[in-house]
Amino acid sequence: MRLLAEHFAPPERLLLVSPSVAGSPEFEQHLGHLEADVVVLAADDRATALPDALAVATARGAGHLVVPEADKAVLPVLRALLRGALRWARPRRPRVTLLLMRTALPGGPEAATLGMALKPALVAVLRALPGVRVLFLTDAFGVVTRRRGFPGVRPVRDPVTAPDPAPTGRAAGPRARVGVLGVIGARKNVPVLVAAAARRPDVDVVLAGRCEPEVRAFLATDPDAARLRAQGRLDVDDRLLDDAEFDAALRSVDAVAVLHDNDAPSGIVAEAAARGVPVLGPDRGWVATVLAATGGGVPARVDDPGAVAAALDRLVAERTRYVAAACSSAASLGVADFVSGLVGGPGDQE
Repeated sequence: MRLLAEHFAPPERLLLVSPSVAGSPEFEQHLGHLEADVVVLAADDRATALPDALAVATARGAGHLVVPEADKAVLPVLRALLRGALRWARPRRPRVTLLLMRTALPGGPEAATLGMALKPALVAVLRALPGVRVLFLTDAFGVVTRRRGFPGVRPVRDPVTAPDPAPTGRAAGPRARVGVLGVIGARKNVPVLVAAAARRPDVDVVLAGRCEPEVRAFLATDPDAARLRAQGRLDVDDRLLDDAEFDAALRSVDAVAVLHDNDAPSGIVAEAAARGVPVLGPDRGWVATVLAATGGGVPARVDDPGAVAAALDRLVAERTRYVAAACSSAASLGVADFVSGLVGGPGDQE
């Protein structure tokens, strides 16, 4: 949101946020000091907030309403547009752009949901409405350009700042530090990484970022976690990190574990590449596709600590190779595609 807002001059910045977002630490950290007209919507639930946002944007004479993270906004926005079609004069209603963060379909590596099944049809209806665009967030390298079930929906790259100067990677030490960063929830498979590290006496685990309750419960009760902590091999910094702290944490590790068993992009993979840090990733799904294309990491079965330990062996033994590939792939990173894609023209074909 900050990147999009900064594209416009302060008088043109209108931020429409729900009450919970407006009061969150993340909003204060990333947008709290941005000069903009901030409107707090009446409710958090999307069924109310999205129609409210569209009505506010229309009343304020906004030319363009951009909805990031719009996966659960598709149906509310569609309803609002259809209900308002007879009330709003076309010149007054803003153009609408929705960004899909999730485009997984049933049959992939994650459990099917009703939302997965219905989303393609709803998106097709939305795209048929005048002045409406739907885009999907692809990986920061632009490896994935089409998503099954969403024909004609264009990608925009995940915005990750291109490095300057070019990354060179961290100097190797006697021990390998493998990190899990950001918001650390169950899908990051911390138990598997801890069990794998327990098999490798030269591997330490770093958890840097806010841990979800299930991860905290695991760390408090797991014998391997207790053993690693007692040996000084488990470093946990459980809190929301600012940008500088995140950067420092990422630069302090030899590899990043992105053991996501789902079919979605990961910004951490690109953030790692921007610093010359290789990735320990899954053997299927979107992250696996990116690693295969860039060569910047090693895949492993995310449900098998033995397989993860073997992948760590390979990563440590050939670290120079993977660091070089990560550094090379970083040259394609940037934010221009994201910003221009979302604030561009009214049609899907631009």
